[in-house]
Amino acid sequence: MTTRATPSEETIRAQLSKIPEPCGILMRSPLDICQMGLVDKVECADGRVRIELVLTDSSCVHFTGLRRYIVDVLRELPGVETVEVVASTTTLWTPDRLRRPGSA
Repeated sequence: MTTRATPSEETIRAQLSKIPEPCGILMRSPLDICQMGLVDKVECADGRVRIELVLTDSSCVHFTGLRRYIVDVLRELPGVETVEVVASTTTLWTPDRLRRPGSA
């Protein structure tokens, strides 16, 4: 049986940048979830990926759909066996997390 290497955090974050932030679309200011600063932690080992999101609202109505989208997008990467997506229970999103396109 051949095992594939788990992708790097950089590769995972690049894949996550394909996911639009739902509220930005509604407000006609589209950003991806990385630019919005929603992705707080990325952990990956042995084919298991864990993503921790910082949400703009603790009762975010988009979390369930966003979690499903993240799982689907990350499962496309070679070496990813499982994906867990959780919301931070200690941190809420603040505007200083925002990274506009082209900013460092």
